[in-house]
Amino acid sequence: MSQFFINPLLFTAGLIAIAAPIIIHLLNRRRFKKVDWAAMDFLLEAQRLNKRRVKLEELILLILRCLALILIGLFLARPSLNVDLKGVLKAEQTERVIVLDDSLSMGSGGKEDVPIERLSNVLEKGINAILNNNDQDLITIVRTTDPNRFNPNAVALNEDSISNLLNGFKEIKASDQRGDLISALNHVNDSFDSKEVNFNKVVYLMTDLRLTDWESINSTDRGRGVPDLIKEISEKSAGFYIVDLGPGNESNLSIESVKPLDKAIVNAVPSDFEVNVRNYSNSTVSDIEVNFSAKGSLPLKKIITNIDPGALASVQFTYTFNEDLDDISYVPIEISLSDTLSEDVDSLSSDNKYFFPASVTKGIRTLIVDGDPSGVSGRGESFYLANALAPDGPAPSGVQIMVMEETDFQSSEISQYDVIFIANLYRINEDIVTKLERWVSSGGGLVFLLGDQIDEDVYNDLLFKDGEGLLPLKLLNVGGDDKEEAWVYFKKEKENHPLFRFFEGDNNQLLDEVKIFRWWNTEFDSDFDDKNPSNIIASYNPTEDSVAIAEKQIGDGRVLAMTTPLDNDWSNFPENGASFLITAQELVRYMSPNIVSDGIISVSEPINHIVDVRKFRQQAKIITPDLSDSNQVDALPVDGNKGEFDWLINFEQTQNQGIYEIQKERADGGGNFSVLFAANTDQLESNLERIAPNEIRSNLESDKIKLLNYSEPILEADVNVNKSEVWKMVLIVLVAILLLELFYGWRIGARR
Repeated sequence: MSQFFINPLLFTAGLIAIAAPIIIHLLNRRRFKKVDWAAMDFLLEAQRLNKRRVKLEELILLILRCLALILIGLFLARPSLNVDLKGVLKAEQTERVIVLDDSLSMGSGGKEDVPIERLSNVLEKGINAILNNNDQDLITIVRTTDPNRFNPNAVALNEDSISNLLNGFKEIKASDQRGDLISALNHVNDSFDSKEVNFNKVVYLMTDLRLTDWESINSTDRGRGVPDLIKEISEKSAGFYIVDLGPGNESNLSIESVKPLDKAIVNAVPSDFEVNVRNYSNSTVSDIEVNFSAKGSLPLKKIITNIDPGALASVQFTYTFNEDLDDISYVPIEISLSDTLSEDVDSLSSDNKYFFPASVTKGIRTLIVDGDPSGVSGRGESFYLANALAPDGPAPSGVQIMVMEETDFQSSEISQYDVIFIANLYRINEDIVTKLERWVSSGGGLVFLLGDQIDEDVYNDLLFKDGEGLLPLKLLNVGGDDKEEAWVYFKKEKENHPLFRFFEGDNNQLLDEVKIFRWWNTEFDSDFDDKNPSNIIASYNPTEDSVAIAEKQIGDGRVLAMTTPLDNDWSNFPENGASFLITAQELVRYMSPNIVSDGIISVSEPINHIVDVRKFRQQAKIITPDLSDSNQVDALPVDGNKGEFDWLINFEQTQNQGIYEIQKERADGGGNFSVLFAANTDQLESNLERIAPNEIRSNLESDKIKLLNYSEPILEADVNVNKSEVWKMVLIVLVAILLLELFYGWRIGARR
């Protein structure tokens, strides 16, 4: 009886209650004492004539009252039928929709009995049981790592399909990807709107109940989270099961990021890398060994002494690349945690690796446009700056210098440079300005060194543009002392600015020795350009309101202007060797675009790479981390691209963590050139904190939503919720019977 009623005892009580009106009727018949008297003969004759009708009326009234009691018991017992009452033409077939969590976190735990293995066992047992008991059901599987695809999709369970399913379940493994539970549930929810559905649906969500999955809400979901979607689906489905594949150990260590401390990785120059490790456990973890290996070399090893609960700890590695390169070379770097970590502190080993594609260059490509060249050594505008950036000696400075005069600059291709110095250039035309604006917006670093050769009217008209141009300040006139009998000093306006990081504390006296005799007076307002506000880095002391250095961010690049040149015409700055050398080196590194962070993506994030089809062929080859196969890809033109020759390679098959190599063939037949990308696991998967099962029960569990443990029967159990409850219909019939009994009893009484 329990298979038809949710509360079968209440229905039994209703059946027993039927006896009540019968007993009352029998007792009423025995209450009266028979007394004969004369006038009774007429009444008895009338009763004899109506006796059959009266008995029939009483019998009907008794049946109505008994039926009312049965319906009351039936209503309280909440019966359910194995039919879909929404449409009598619909079949009794059941589609079992399994939302399968195969994300990275499902691989957490020890070597055995991890959540993904529990999932495999649950599916194998359930499918075998269904095959033995039911040959009509359908099955659909939705993976949270691939929510847009149902595979299989409403496949009938037979020997062939069962065999394929079981083989697939045995091979289920936790992927390197992050699961998208919201998208998977959204697609399941949308499937109920199909007009072709002619069967009941039961949904099973099999997951490790990670808190980050339940808390995440995508911008496209109109604010609906996982609980909202589960409730919505349960109203449309015959039932919704949440299968808890935990509990498991929530402690975990993960390499969160790797950051080069310089903007460029220069060949033969030591490069520093910062490795950040996160402790997701509730206790302090000690003595964590971190390994750093470049291009498969023997790893460098460092120890992190302690990481507090939930904290981030850092360790630095210094590595010198020695590559045989013409311009740039990519070197794969792998950082890993020791494989001897205990499972008690690190239950997910898949996030213990981090890959980094190091782009190694000969140096920061720097162009100096000399506006006041001279054939005499030491007299040119660029002399001191070029020697400070690339001094002679056995140790490379990490800066590649190209010096060019105004005539050559007009026709030069500036996209090959990272930093450009415009040193005391007399005039700049509109074509150069347009070229510089495009280059800065794309990430270039532009430095104006303003001296006695410039035309302030041209600079203000073409470069300042009332505050909306490249120049961060308006030029007025030259100030200072022509006789060099009076001078001013640099005054730092931003103490923590990277340009002055070496001039702190006692080292500030190095900057105090610099004397500036002449400079450009300027008009400065940070609100000149609302979109790209300017900032003052340094001024002159003791002169008030005189800007020495100002900067401005434009697009992805930066513009900096110094109101005095870096030569010995207006100051003694170049003669102060240490301070000048440090300032020049820090300036070029500060202005350089960050070219070392390119190529880092998360697993499943597409690779997008621009190819100059003038230099490389359209076809390219991509080698994936498993090295099992290479993929041929084509660069395609992109609408709205900045250059007509800049085509795009788009590659989306990045499901595995590791290094992806794009091999491009040079158009001139000069061989291949490789570019590296590194796909790393999503940090949200490393946080193994679970949502409390009791919270799910209190907020979600109902007659149609059940929370089950993986050890309970799931697919092989009878699906009680896969039935249509008919209590509403029973209630309607009960009310109708009571009204009919009331009306019929009143009519009988009135007639008599």
